[in-house]
Parts: sequence; structure tokens; C-alpha cells
Amino acid sequence: MSRLRRLQDSTEADRAWMSEVKAVFGERDAGMARFHGRATGDPGSRLRELYDRYVKAREAYEAR
Repeated sequence: MSRLRRLQDSTEADRAWMSEVKAVFGERDAGMARFHGRATGDPGSRLRELYDRYVKAREAYEAR
């Protein structure tokens, strides 16, 4: 897989995760929830699923 494709996957996963963060924490508090590490969700939750997907995609992009 190309580096560009990994970047696109990471960006897409980030957007999906942050969309759910906004739904859970509200538009106003979403950024702070992410910054303070509260936006990971409980095991088995949709938020956790999207967070894990984002982390996996980010790590794949950062790997060389």
C-alpha cells in the first residue's frame, strides 16, 4: 500500500473518530476530550471501535 493511501486512510479514520467524539462529548468539548485522552471510549463502544481504527491507521501511516 502506498504512503499516500495510508495517509488517506489515517485521515478518514481520524474524521470518523472525531465525528463520534463530537456526538458523545458535544461540539464544544470534543477537542478537549481528545486532548486530555478522554475520547477513547469504553471497550466495546462505537467510540472505542473508531478510536482503535484511527490508532491502527495512524501507526500504519507512520511506519516506514
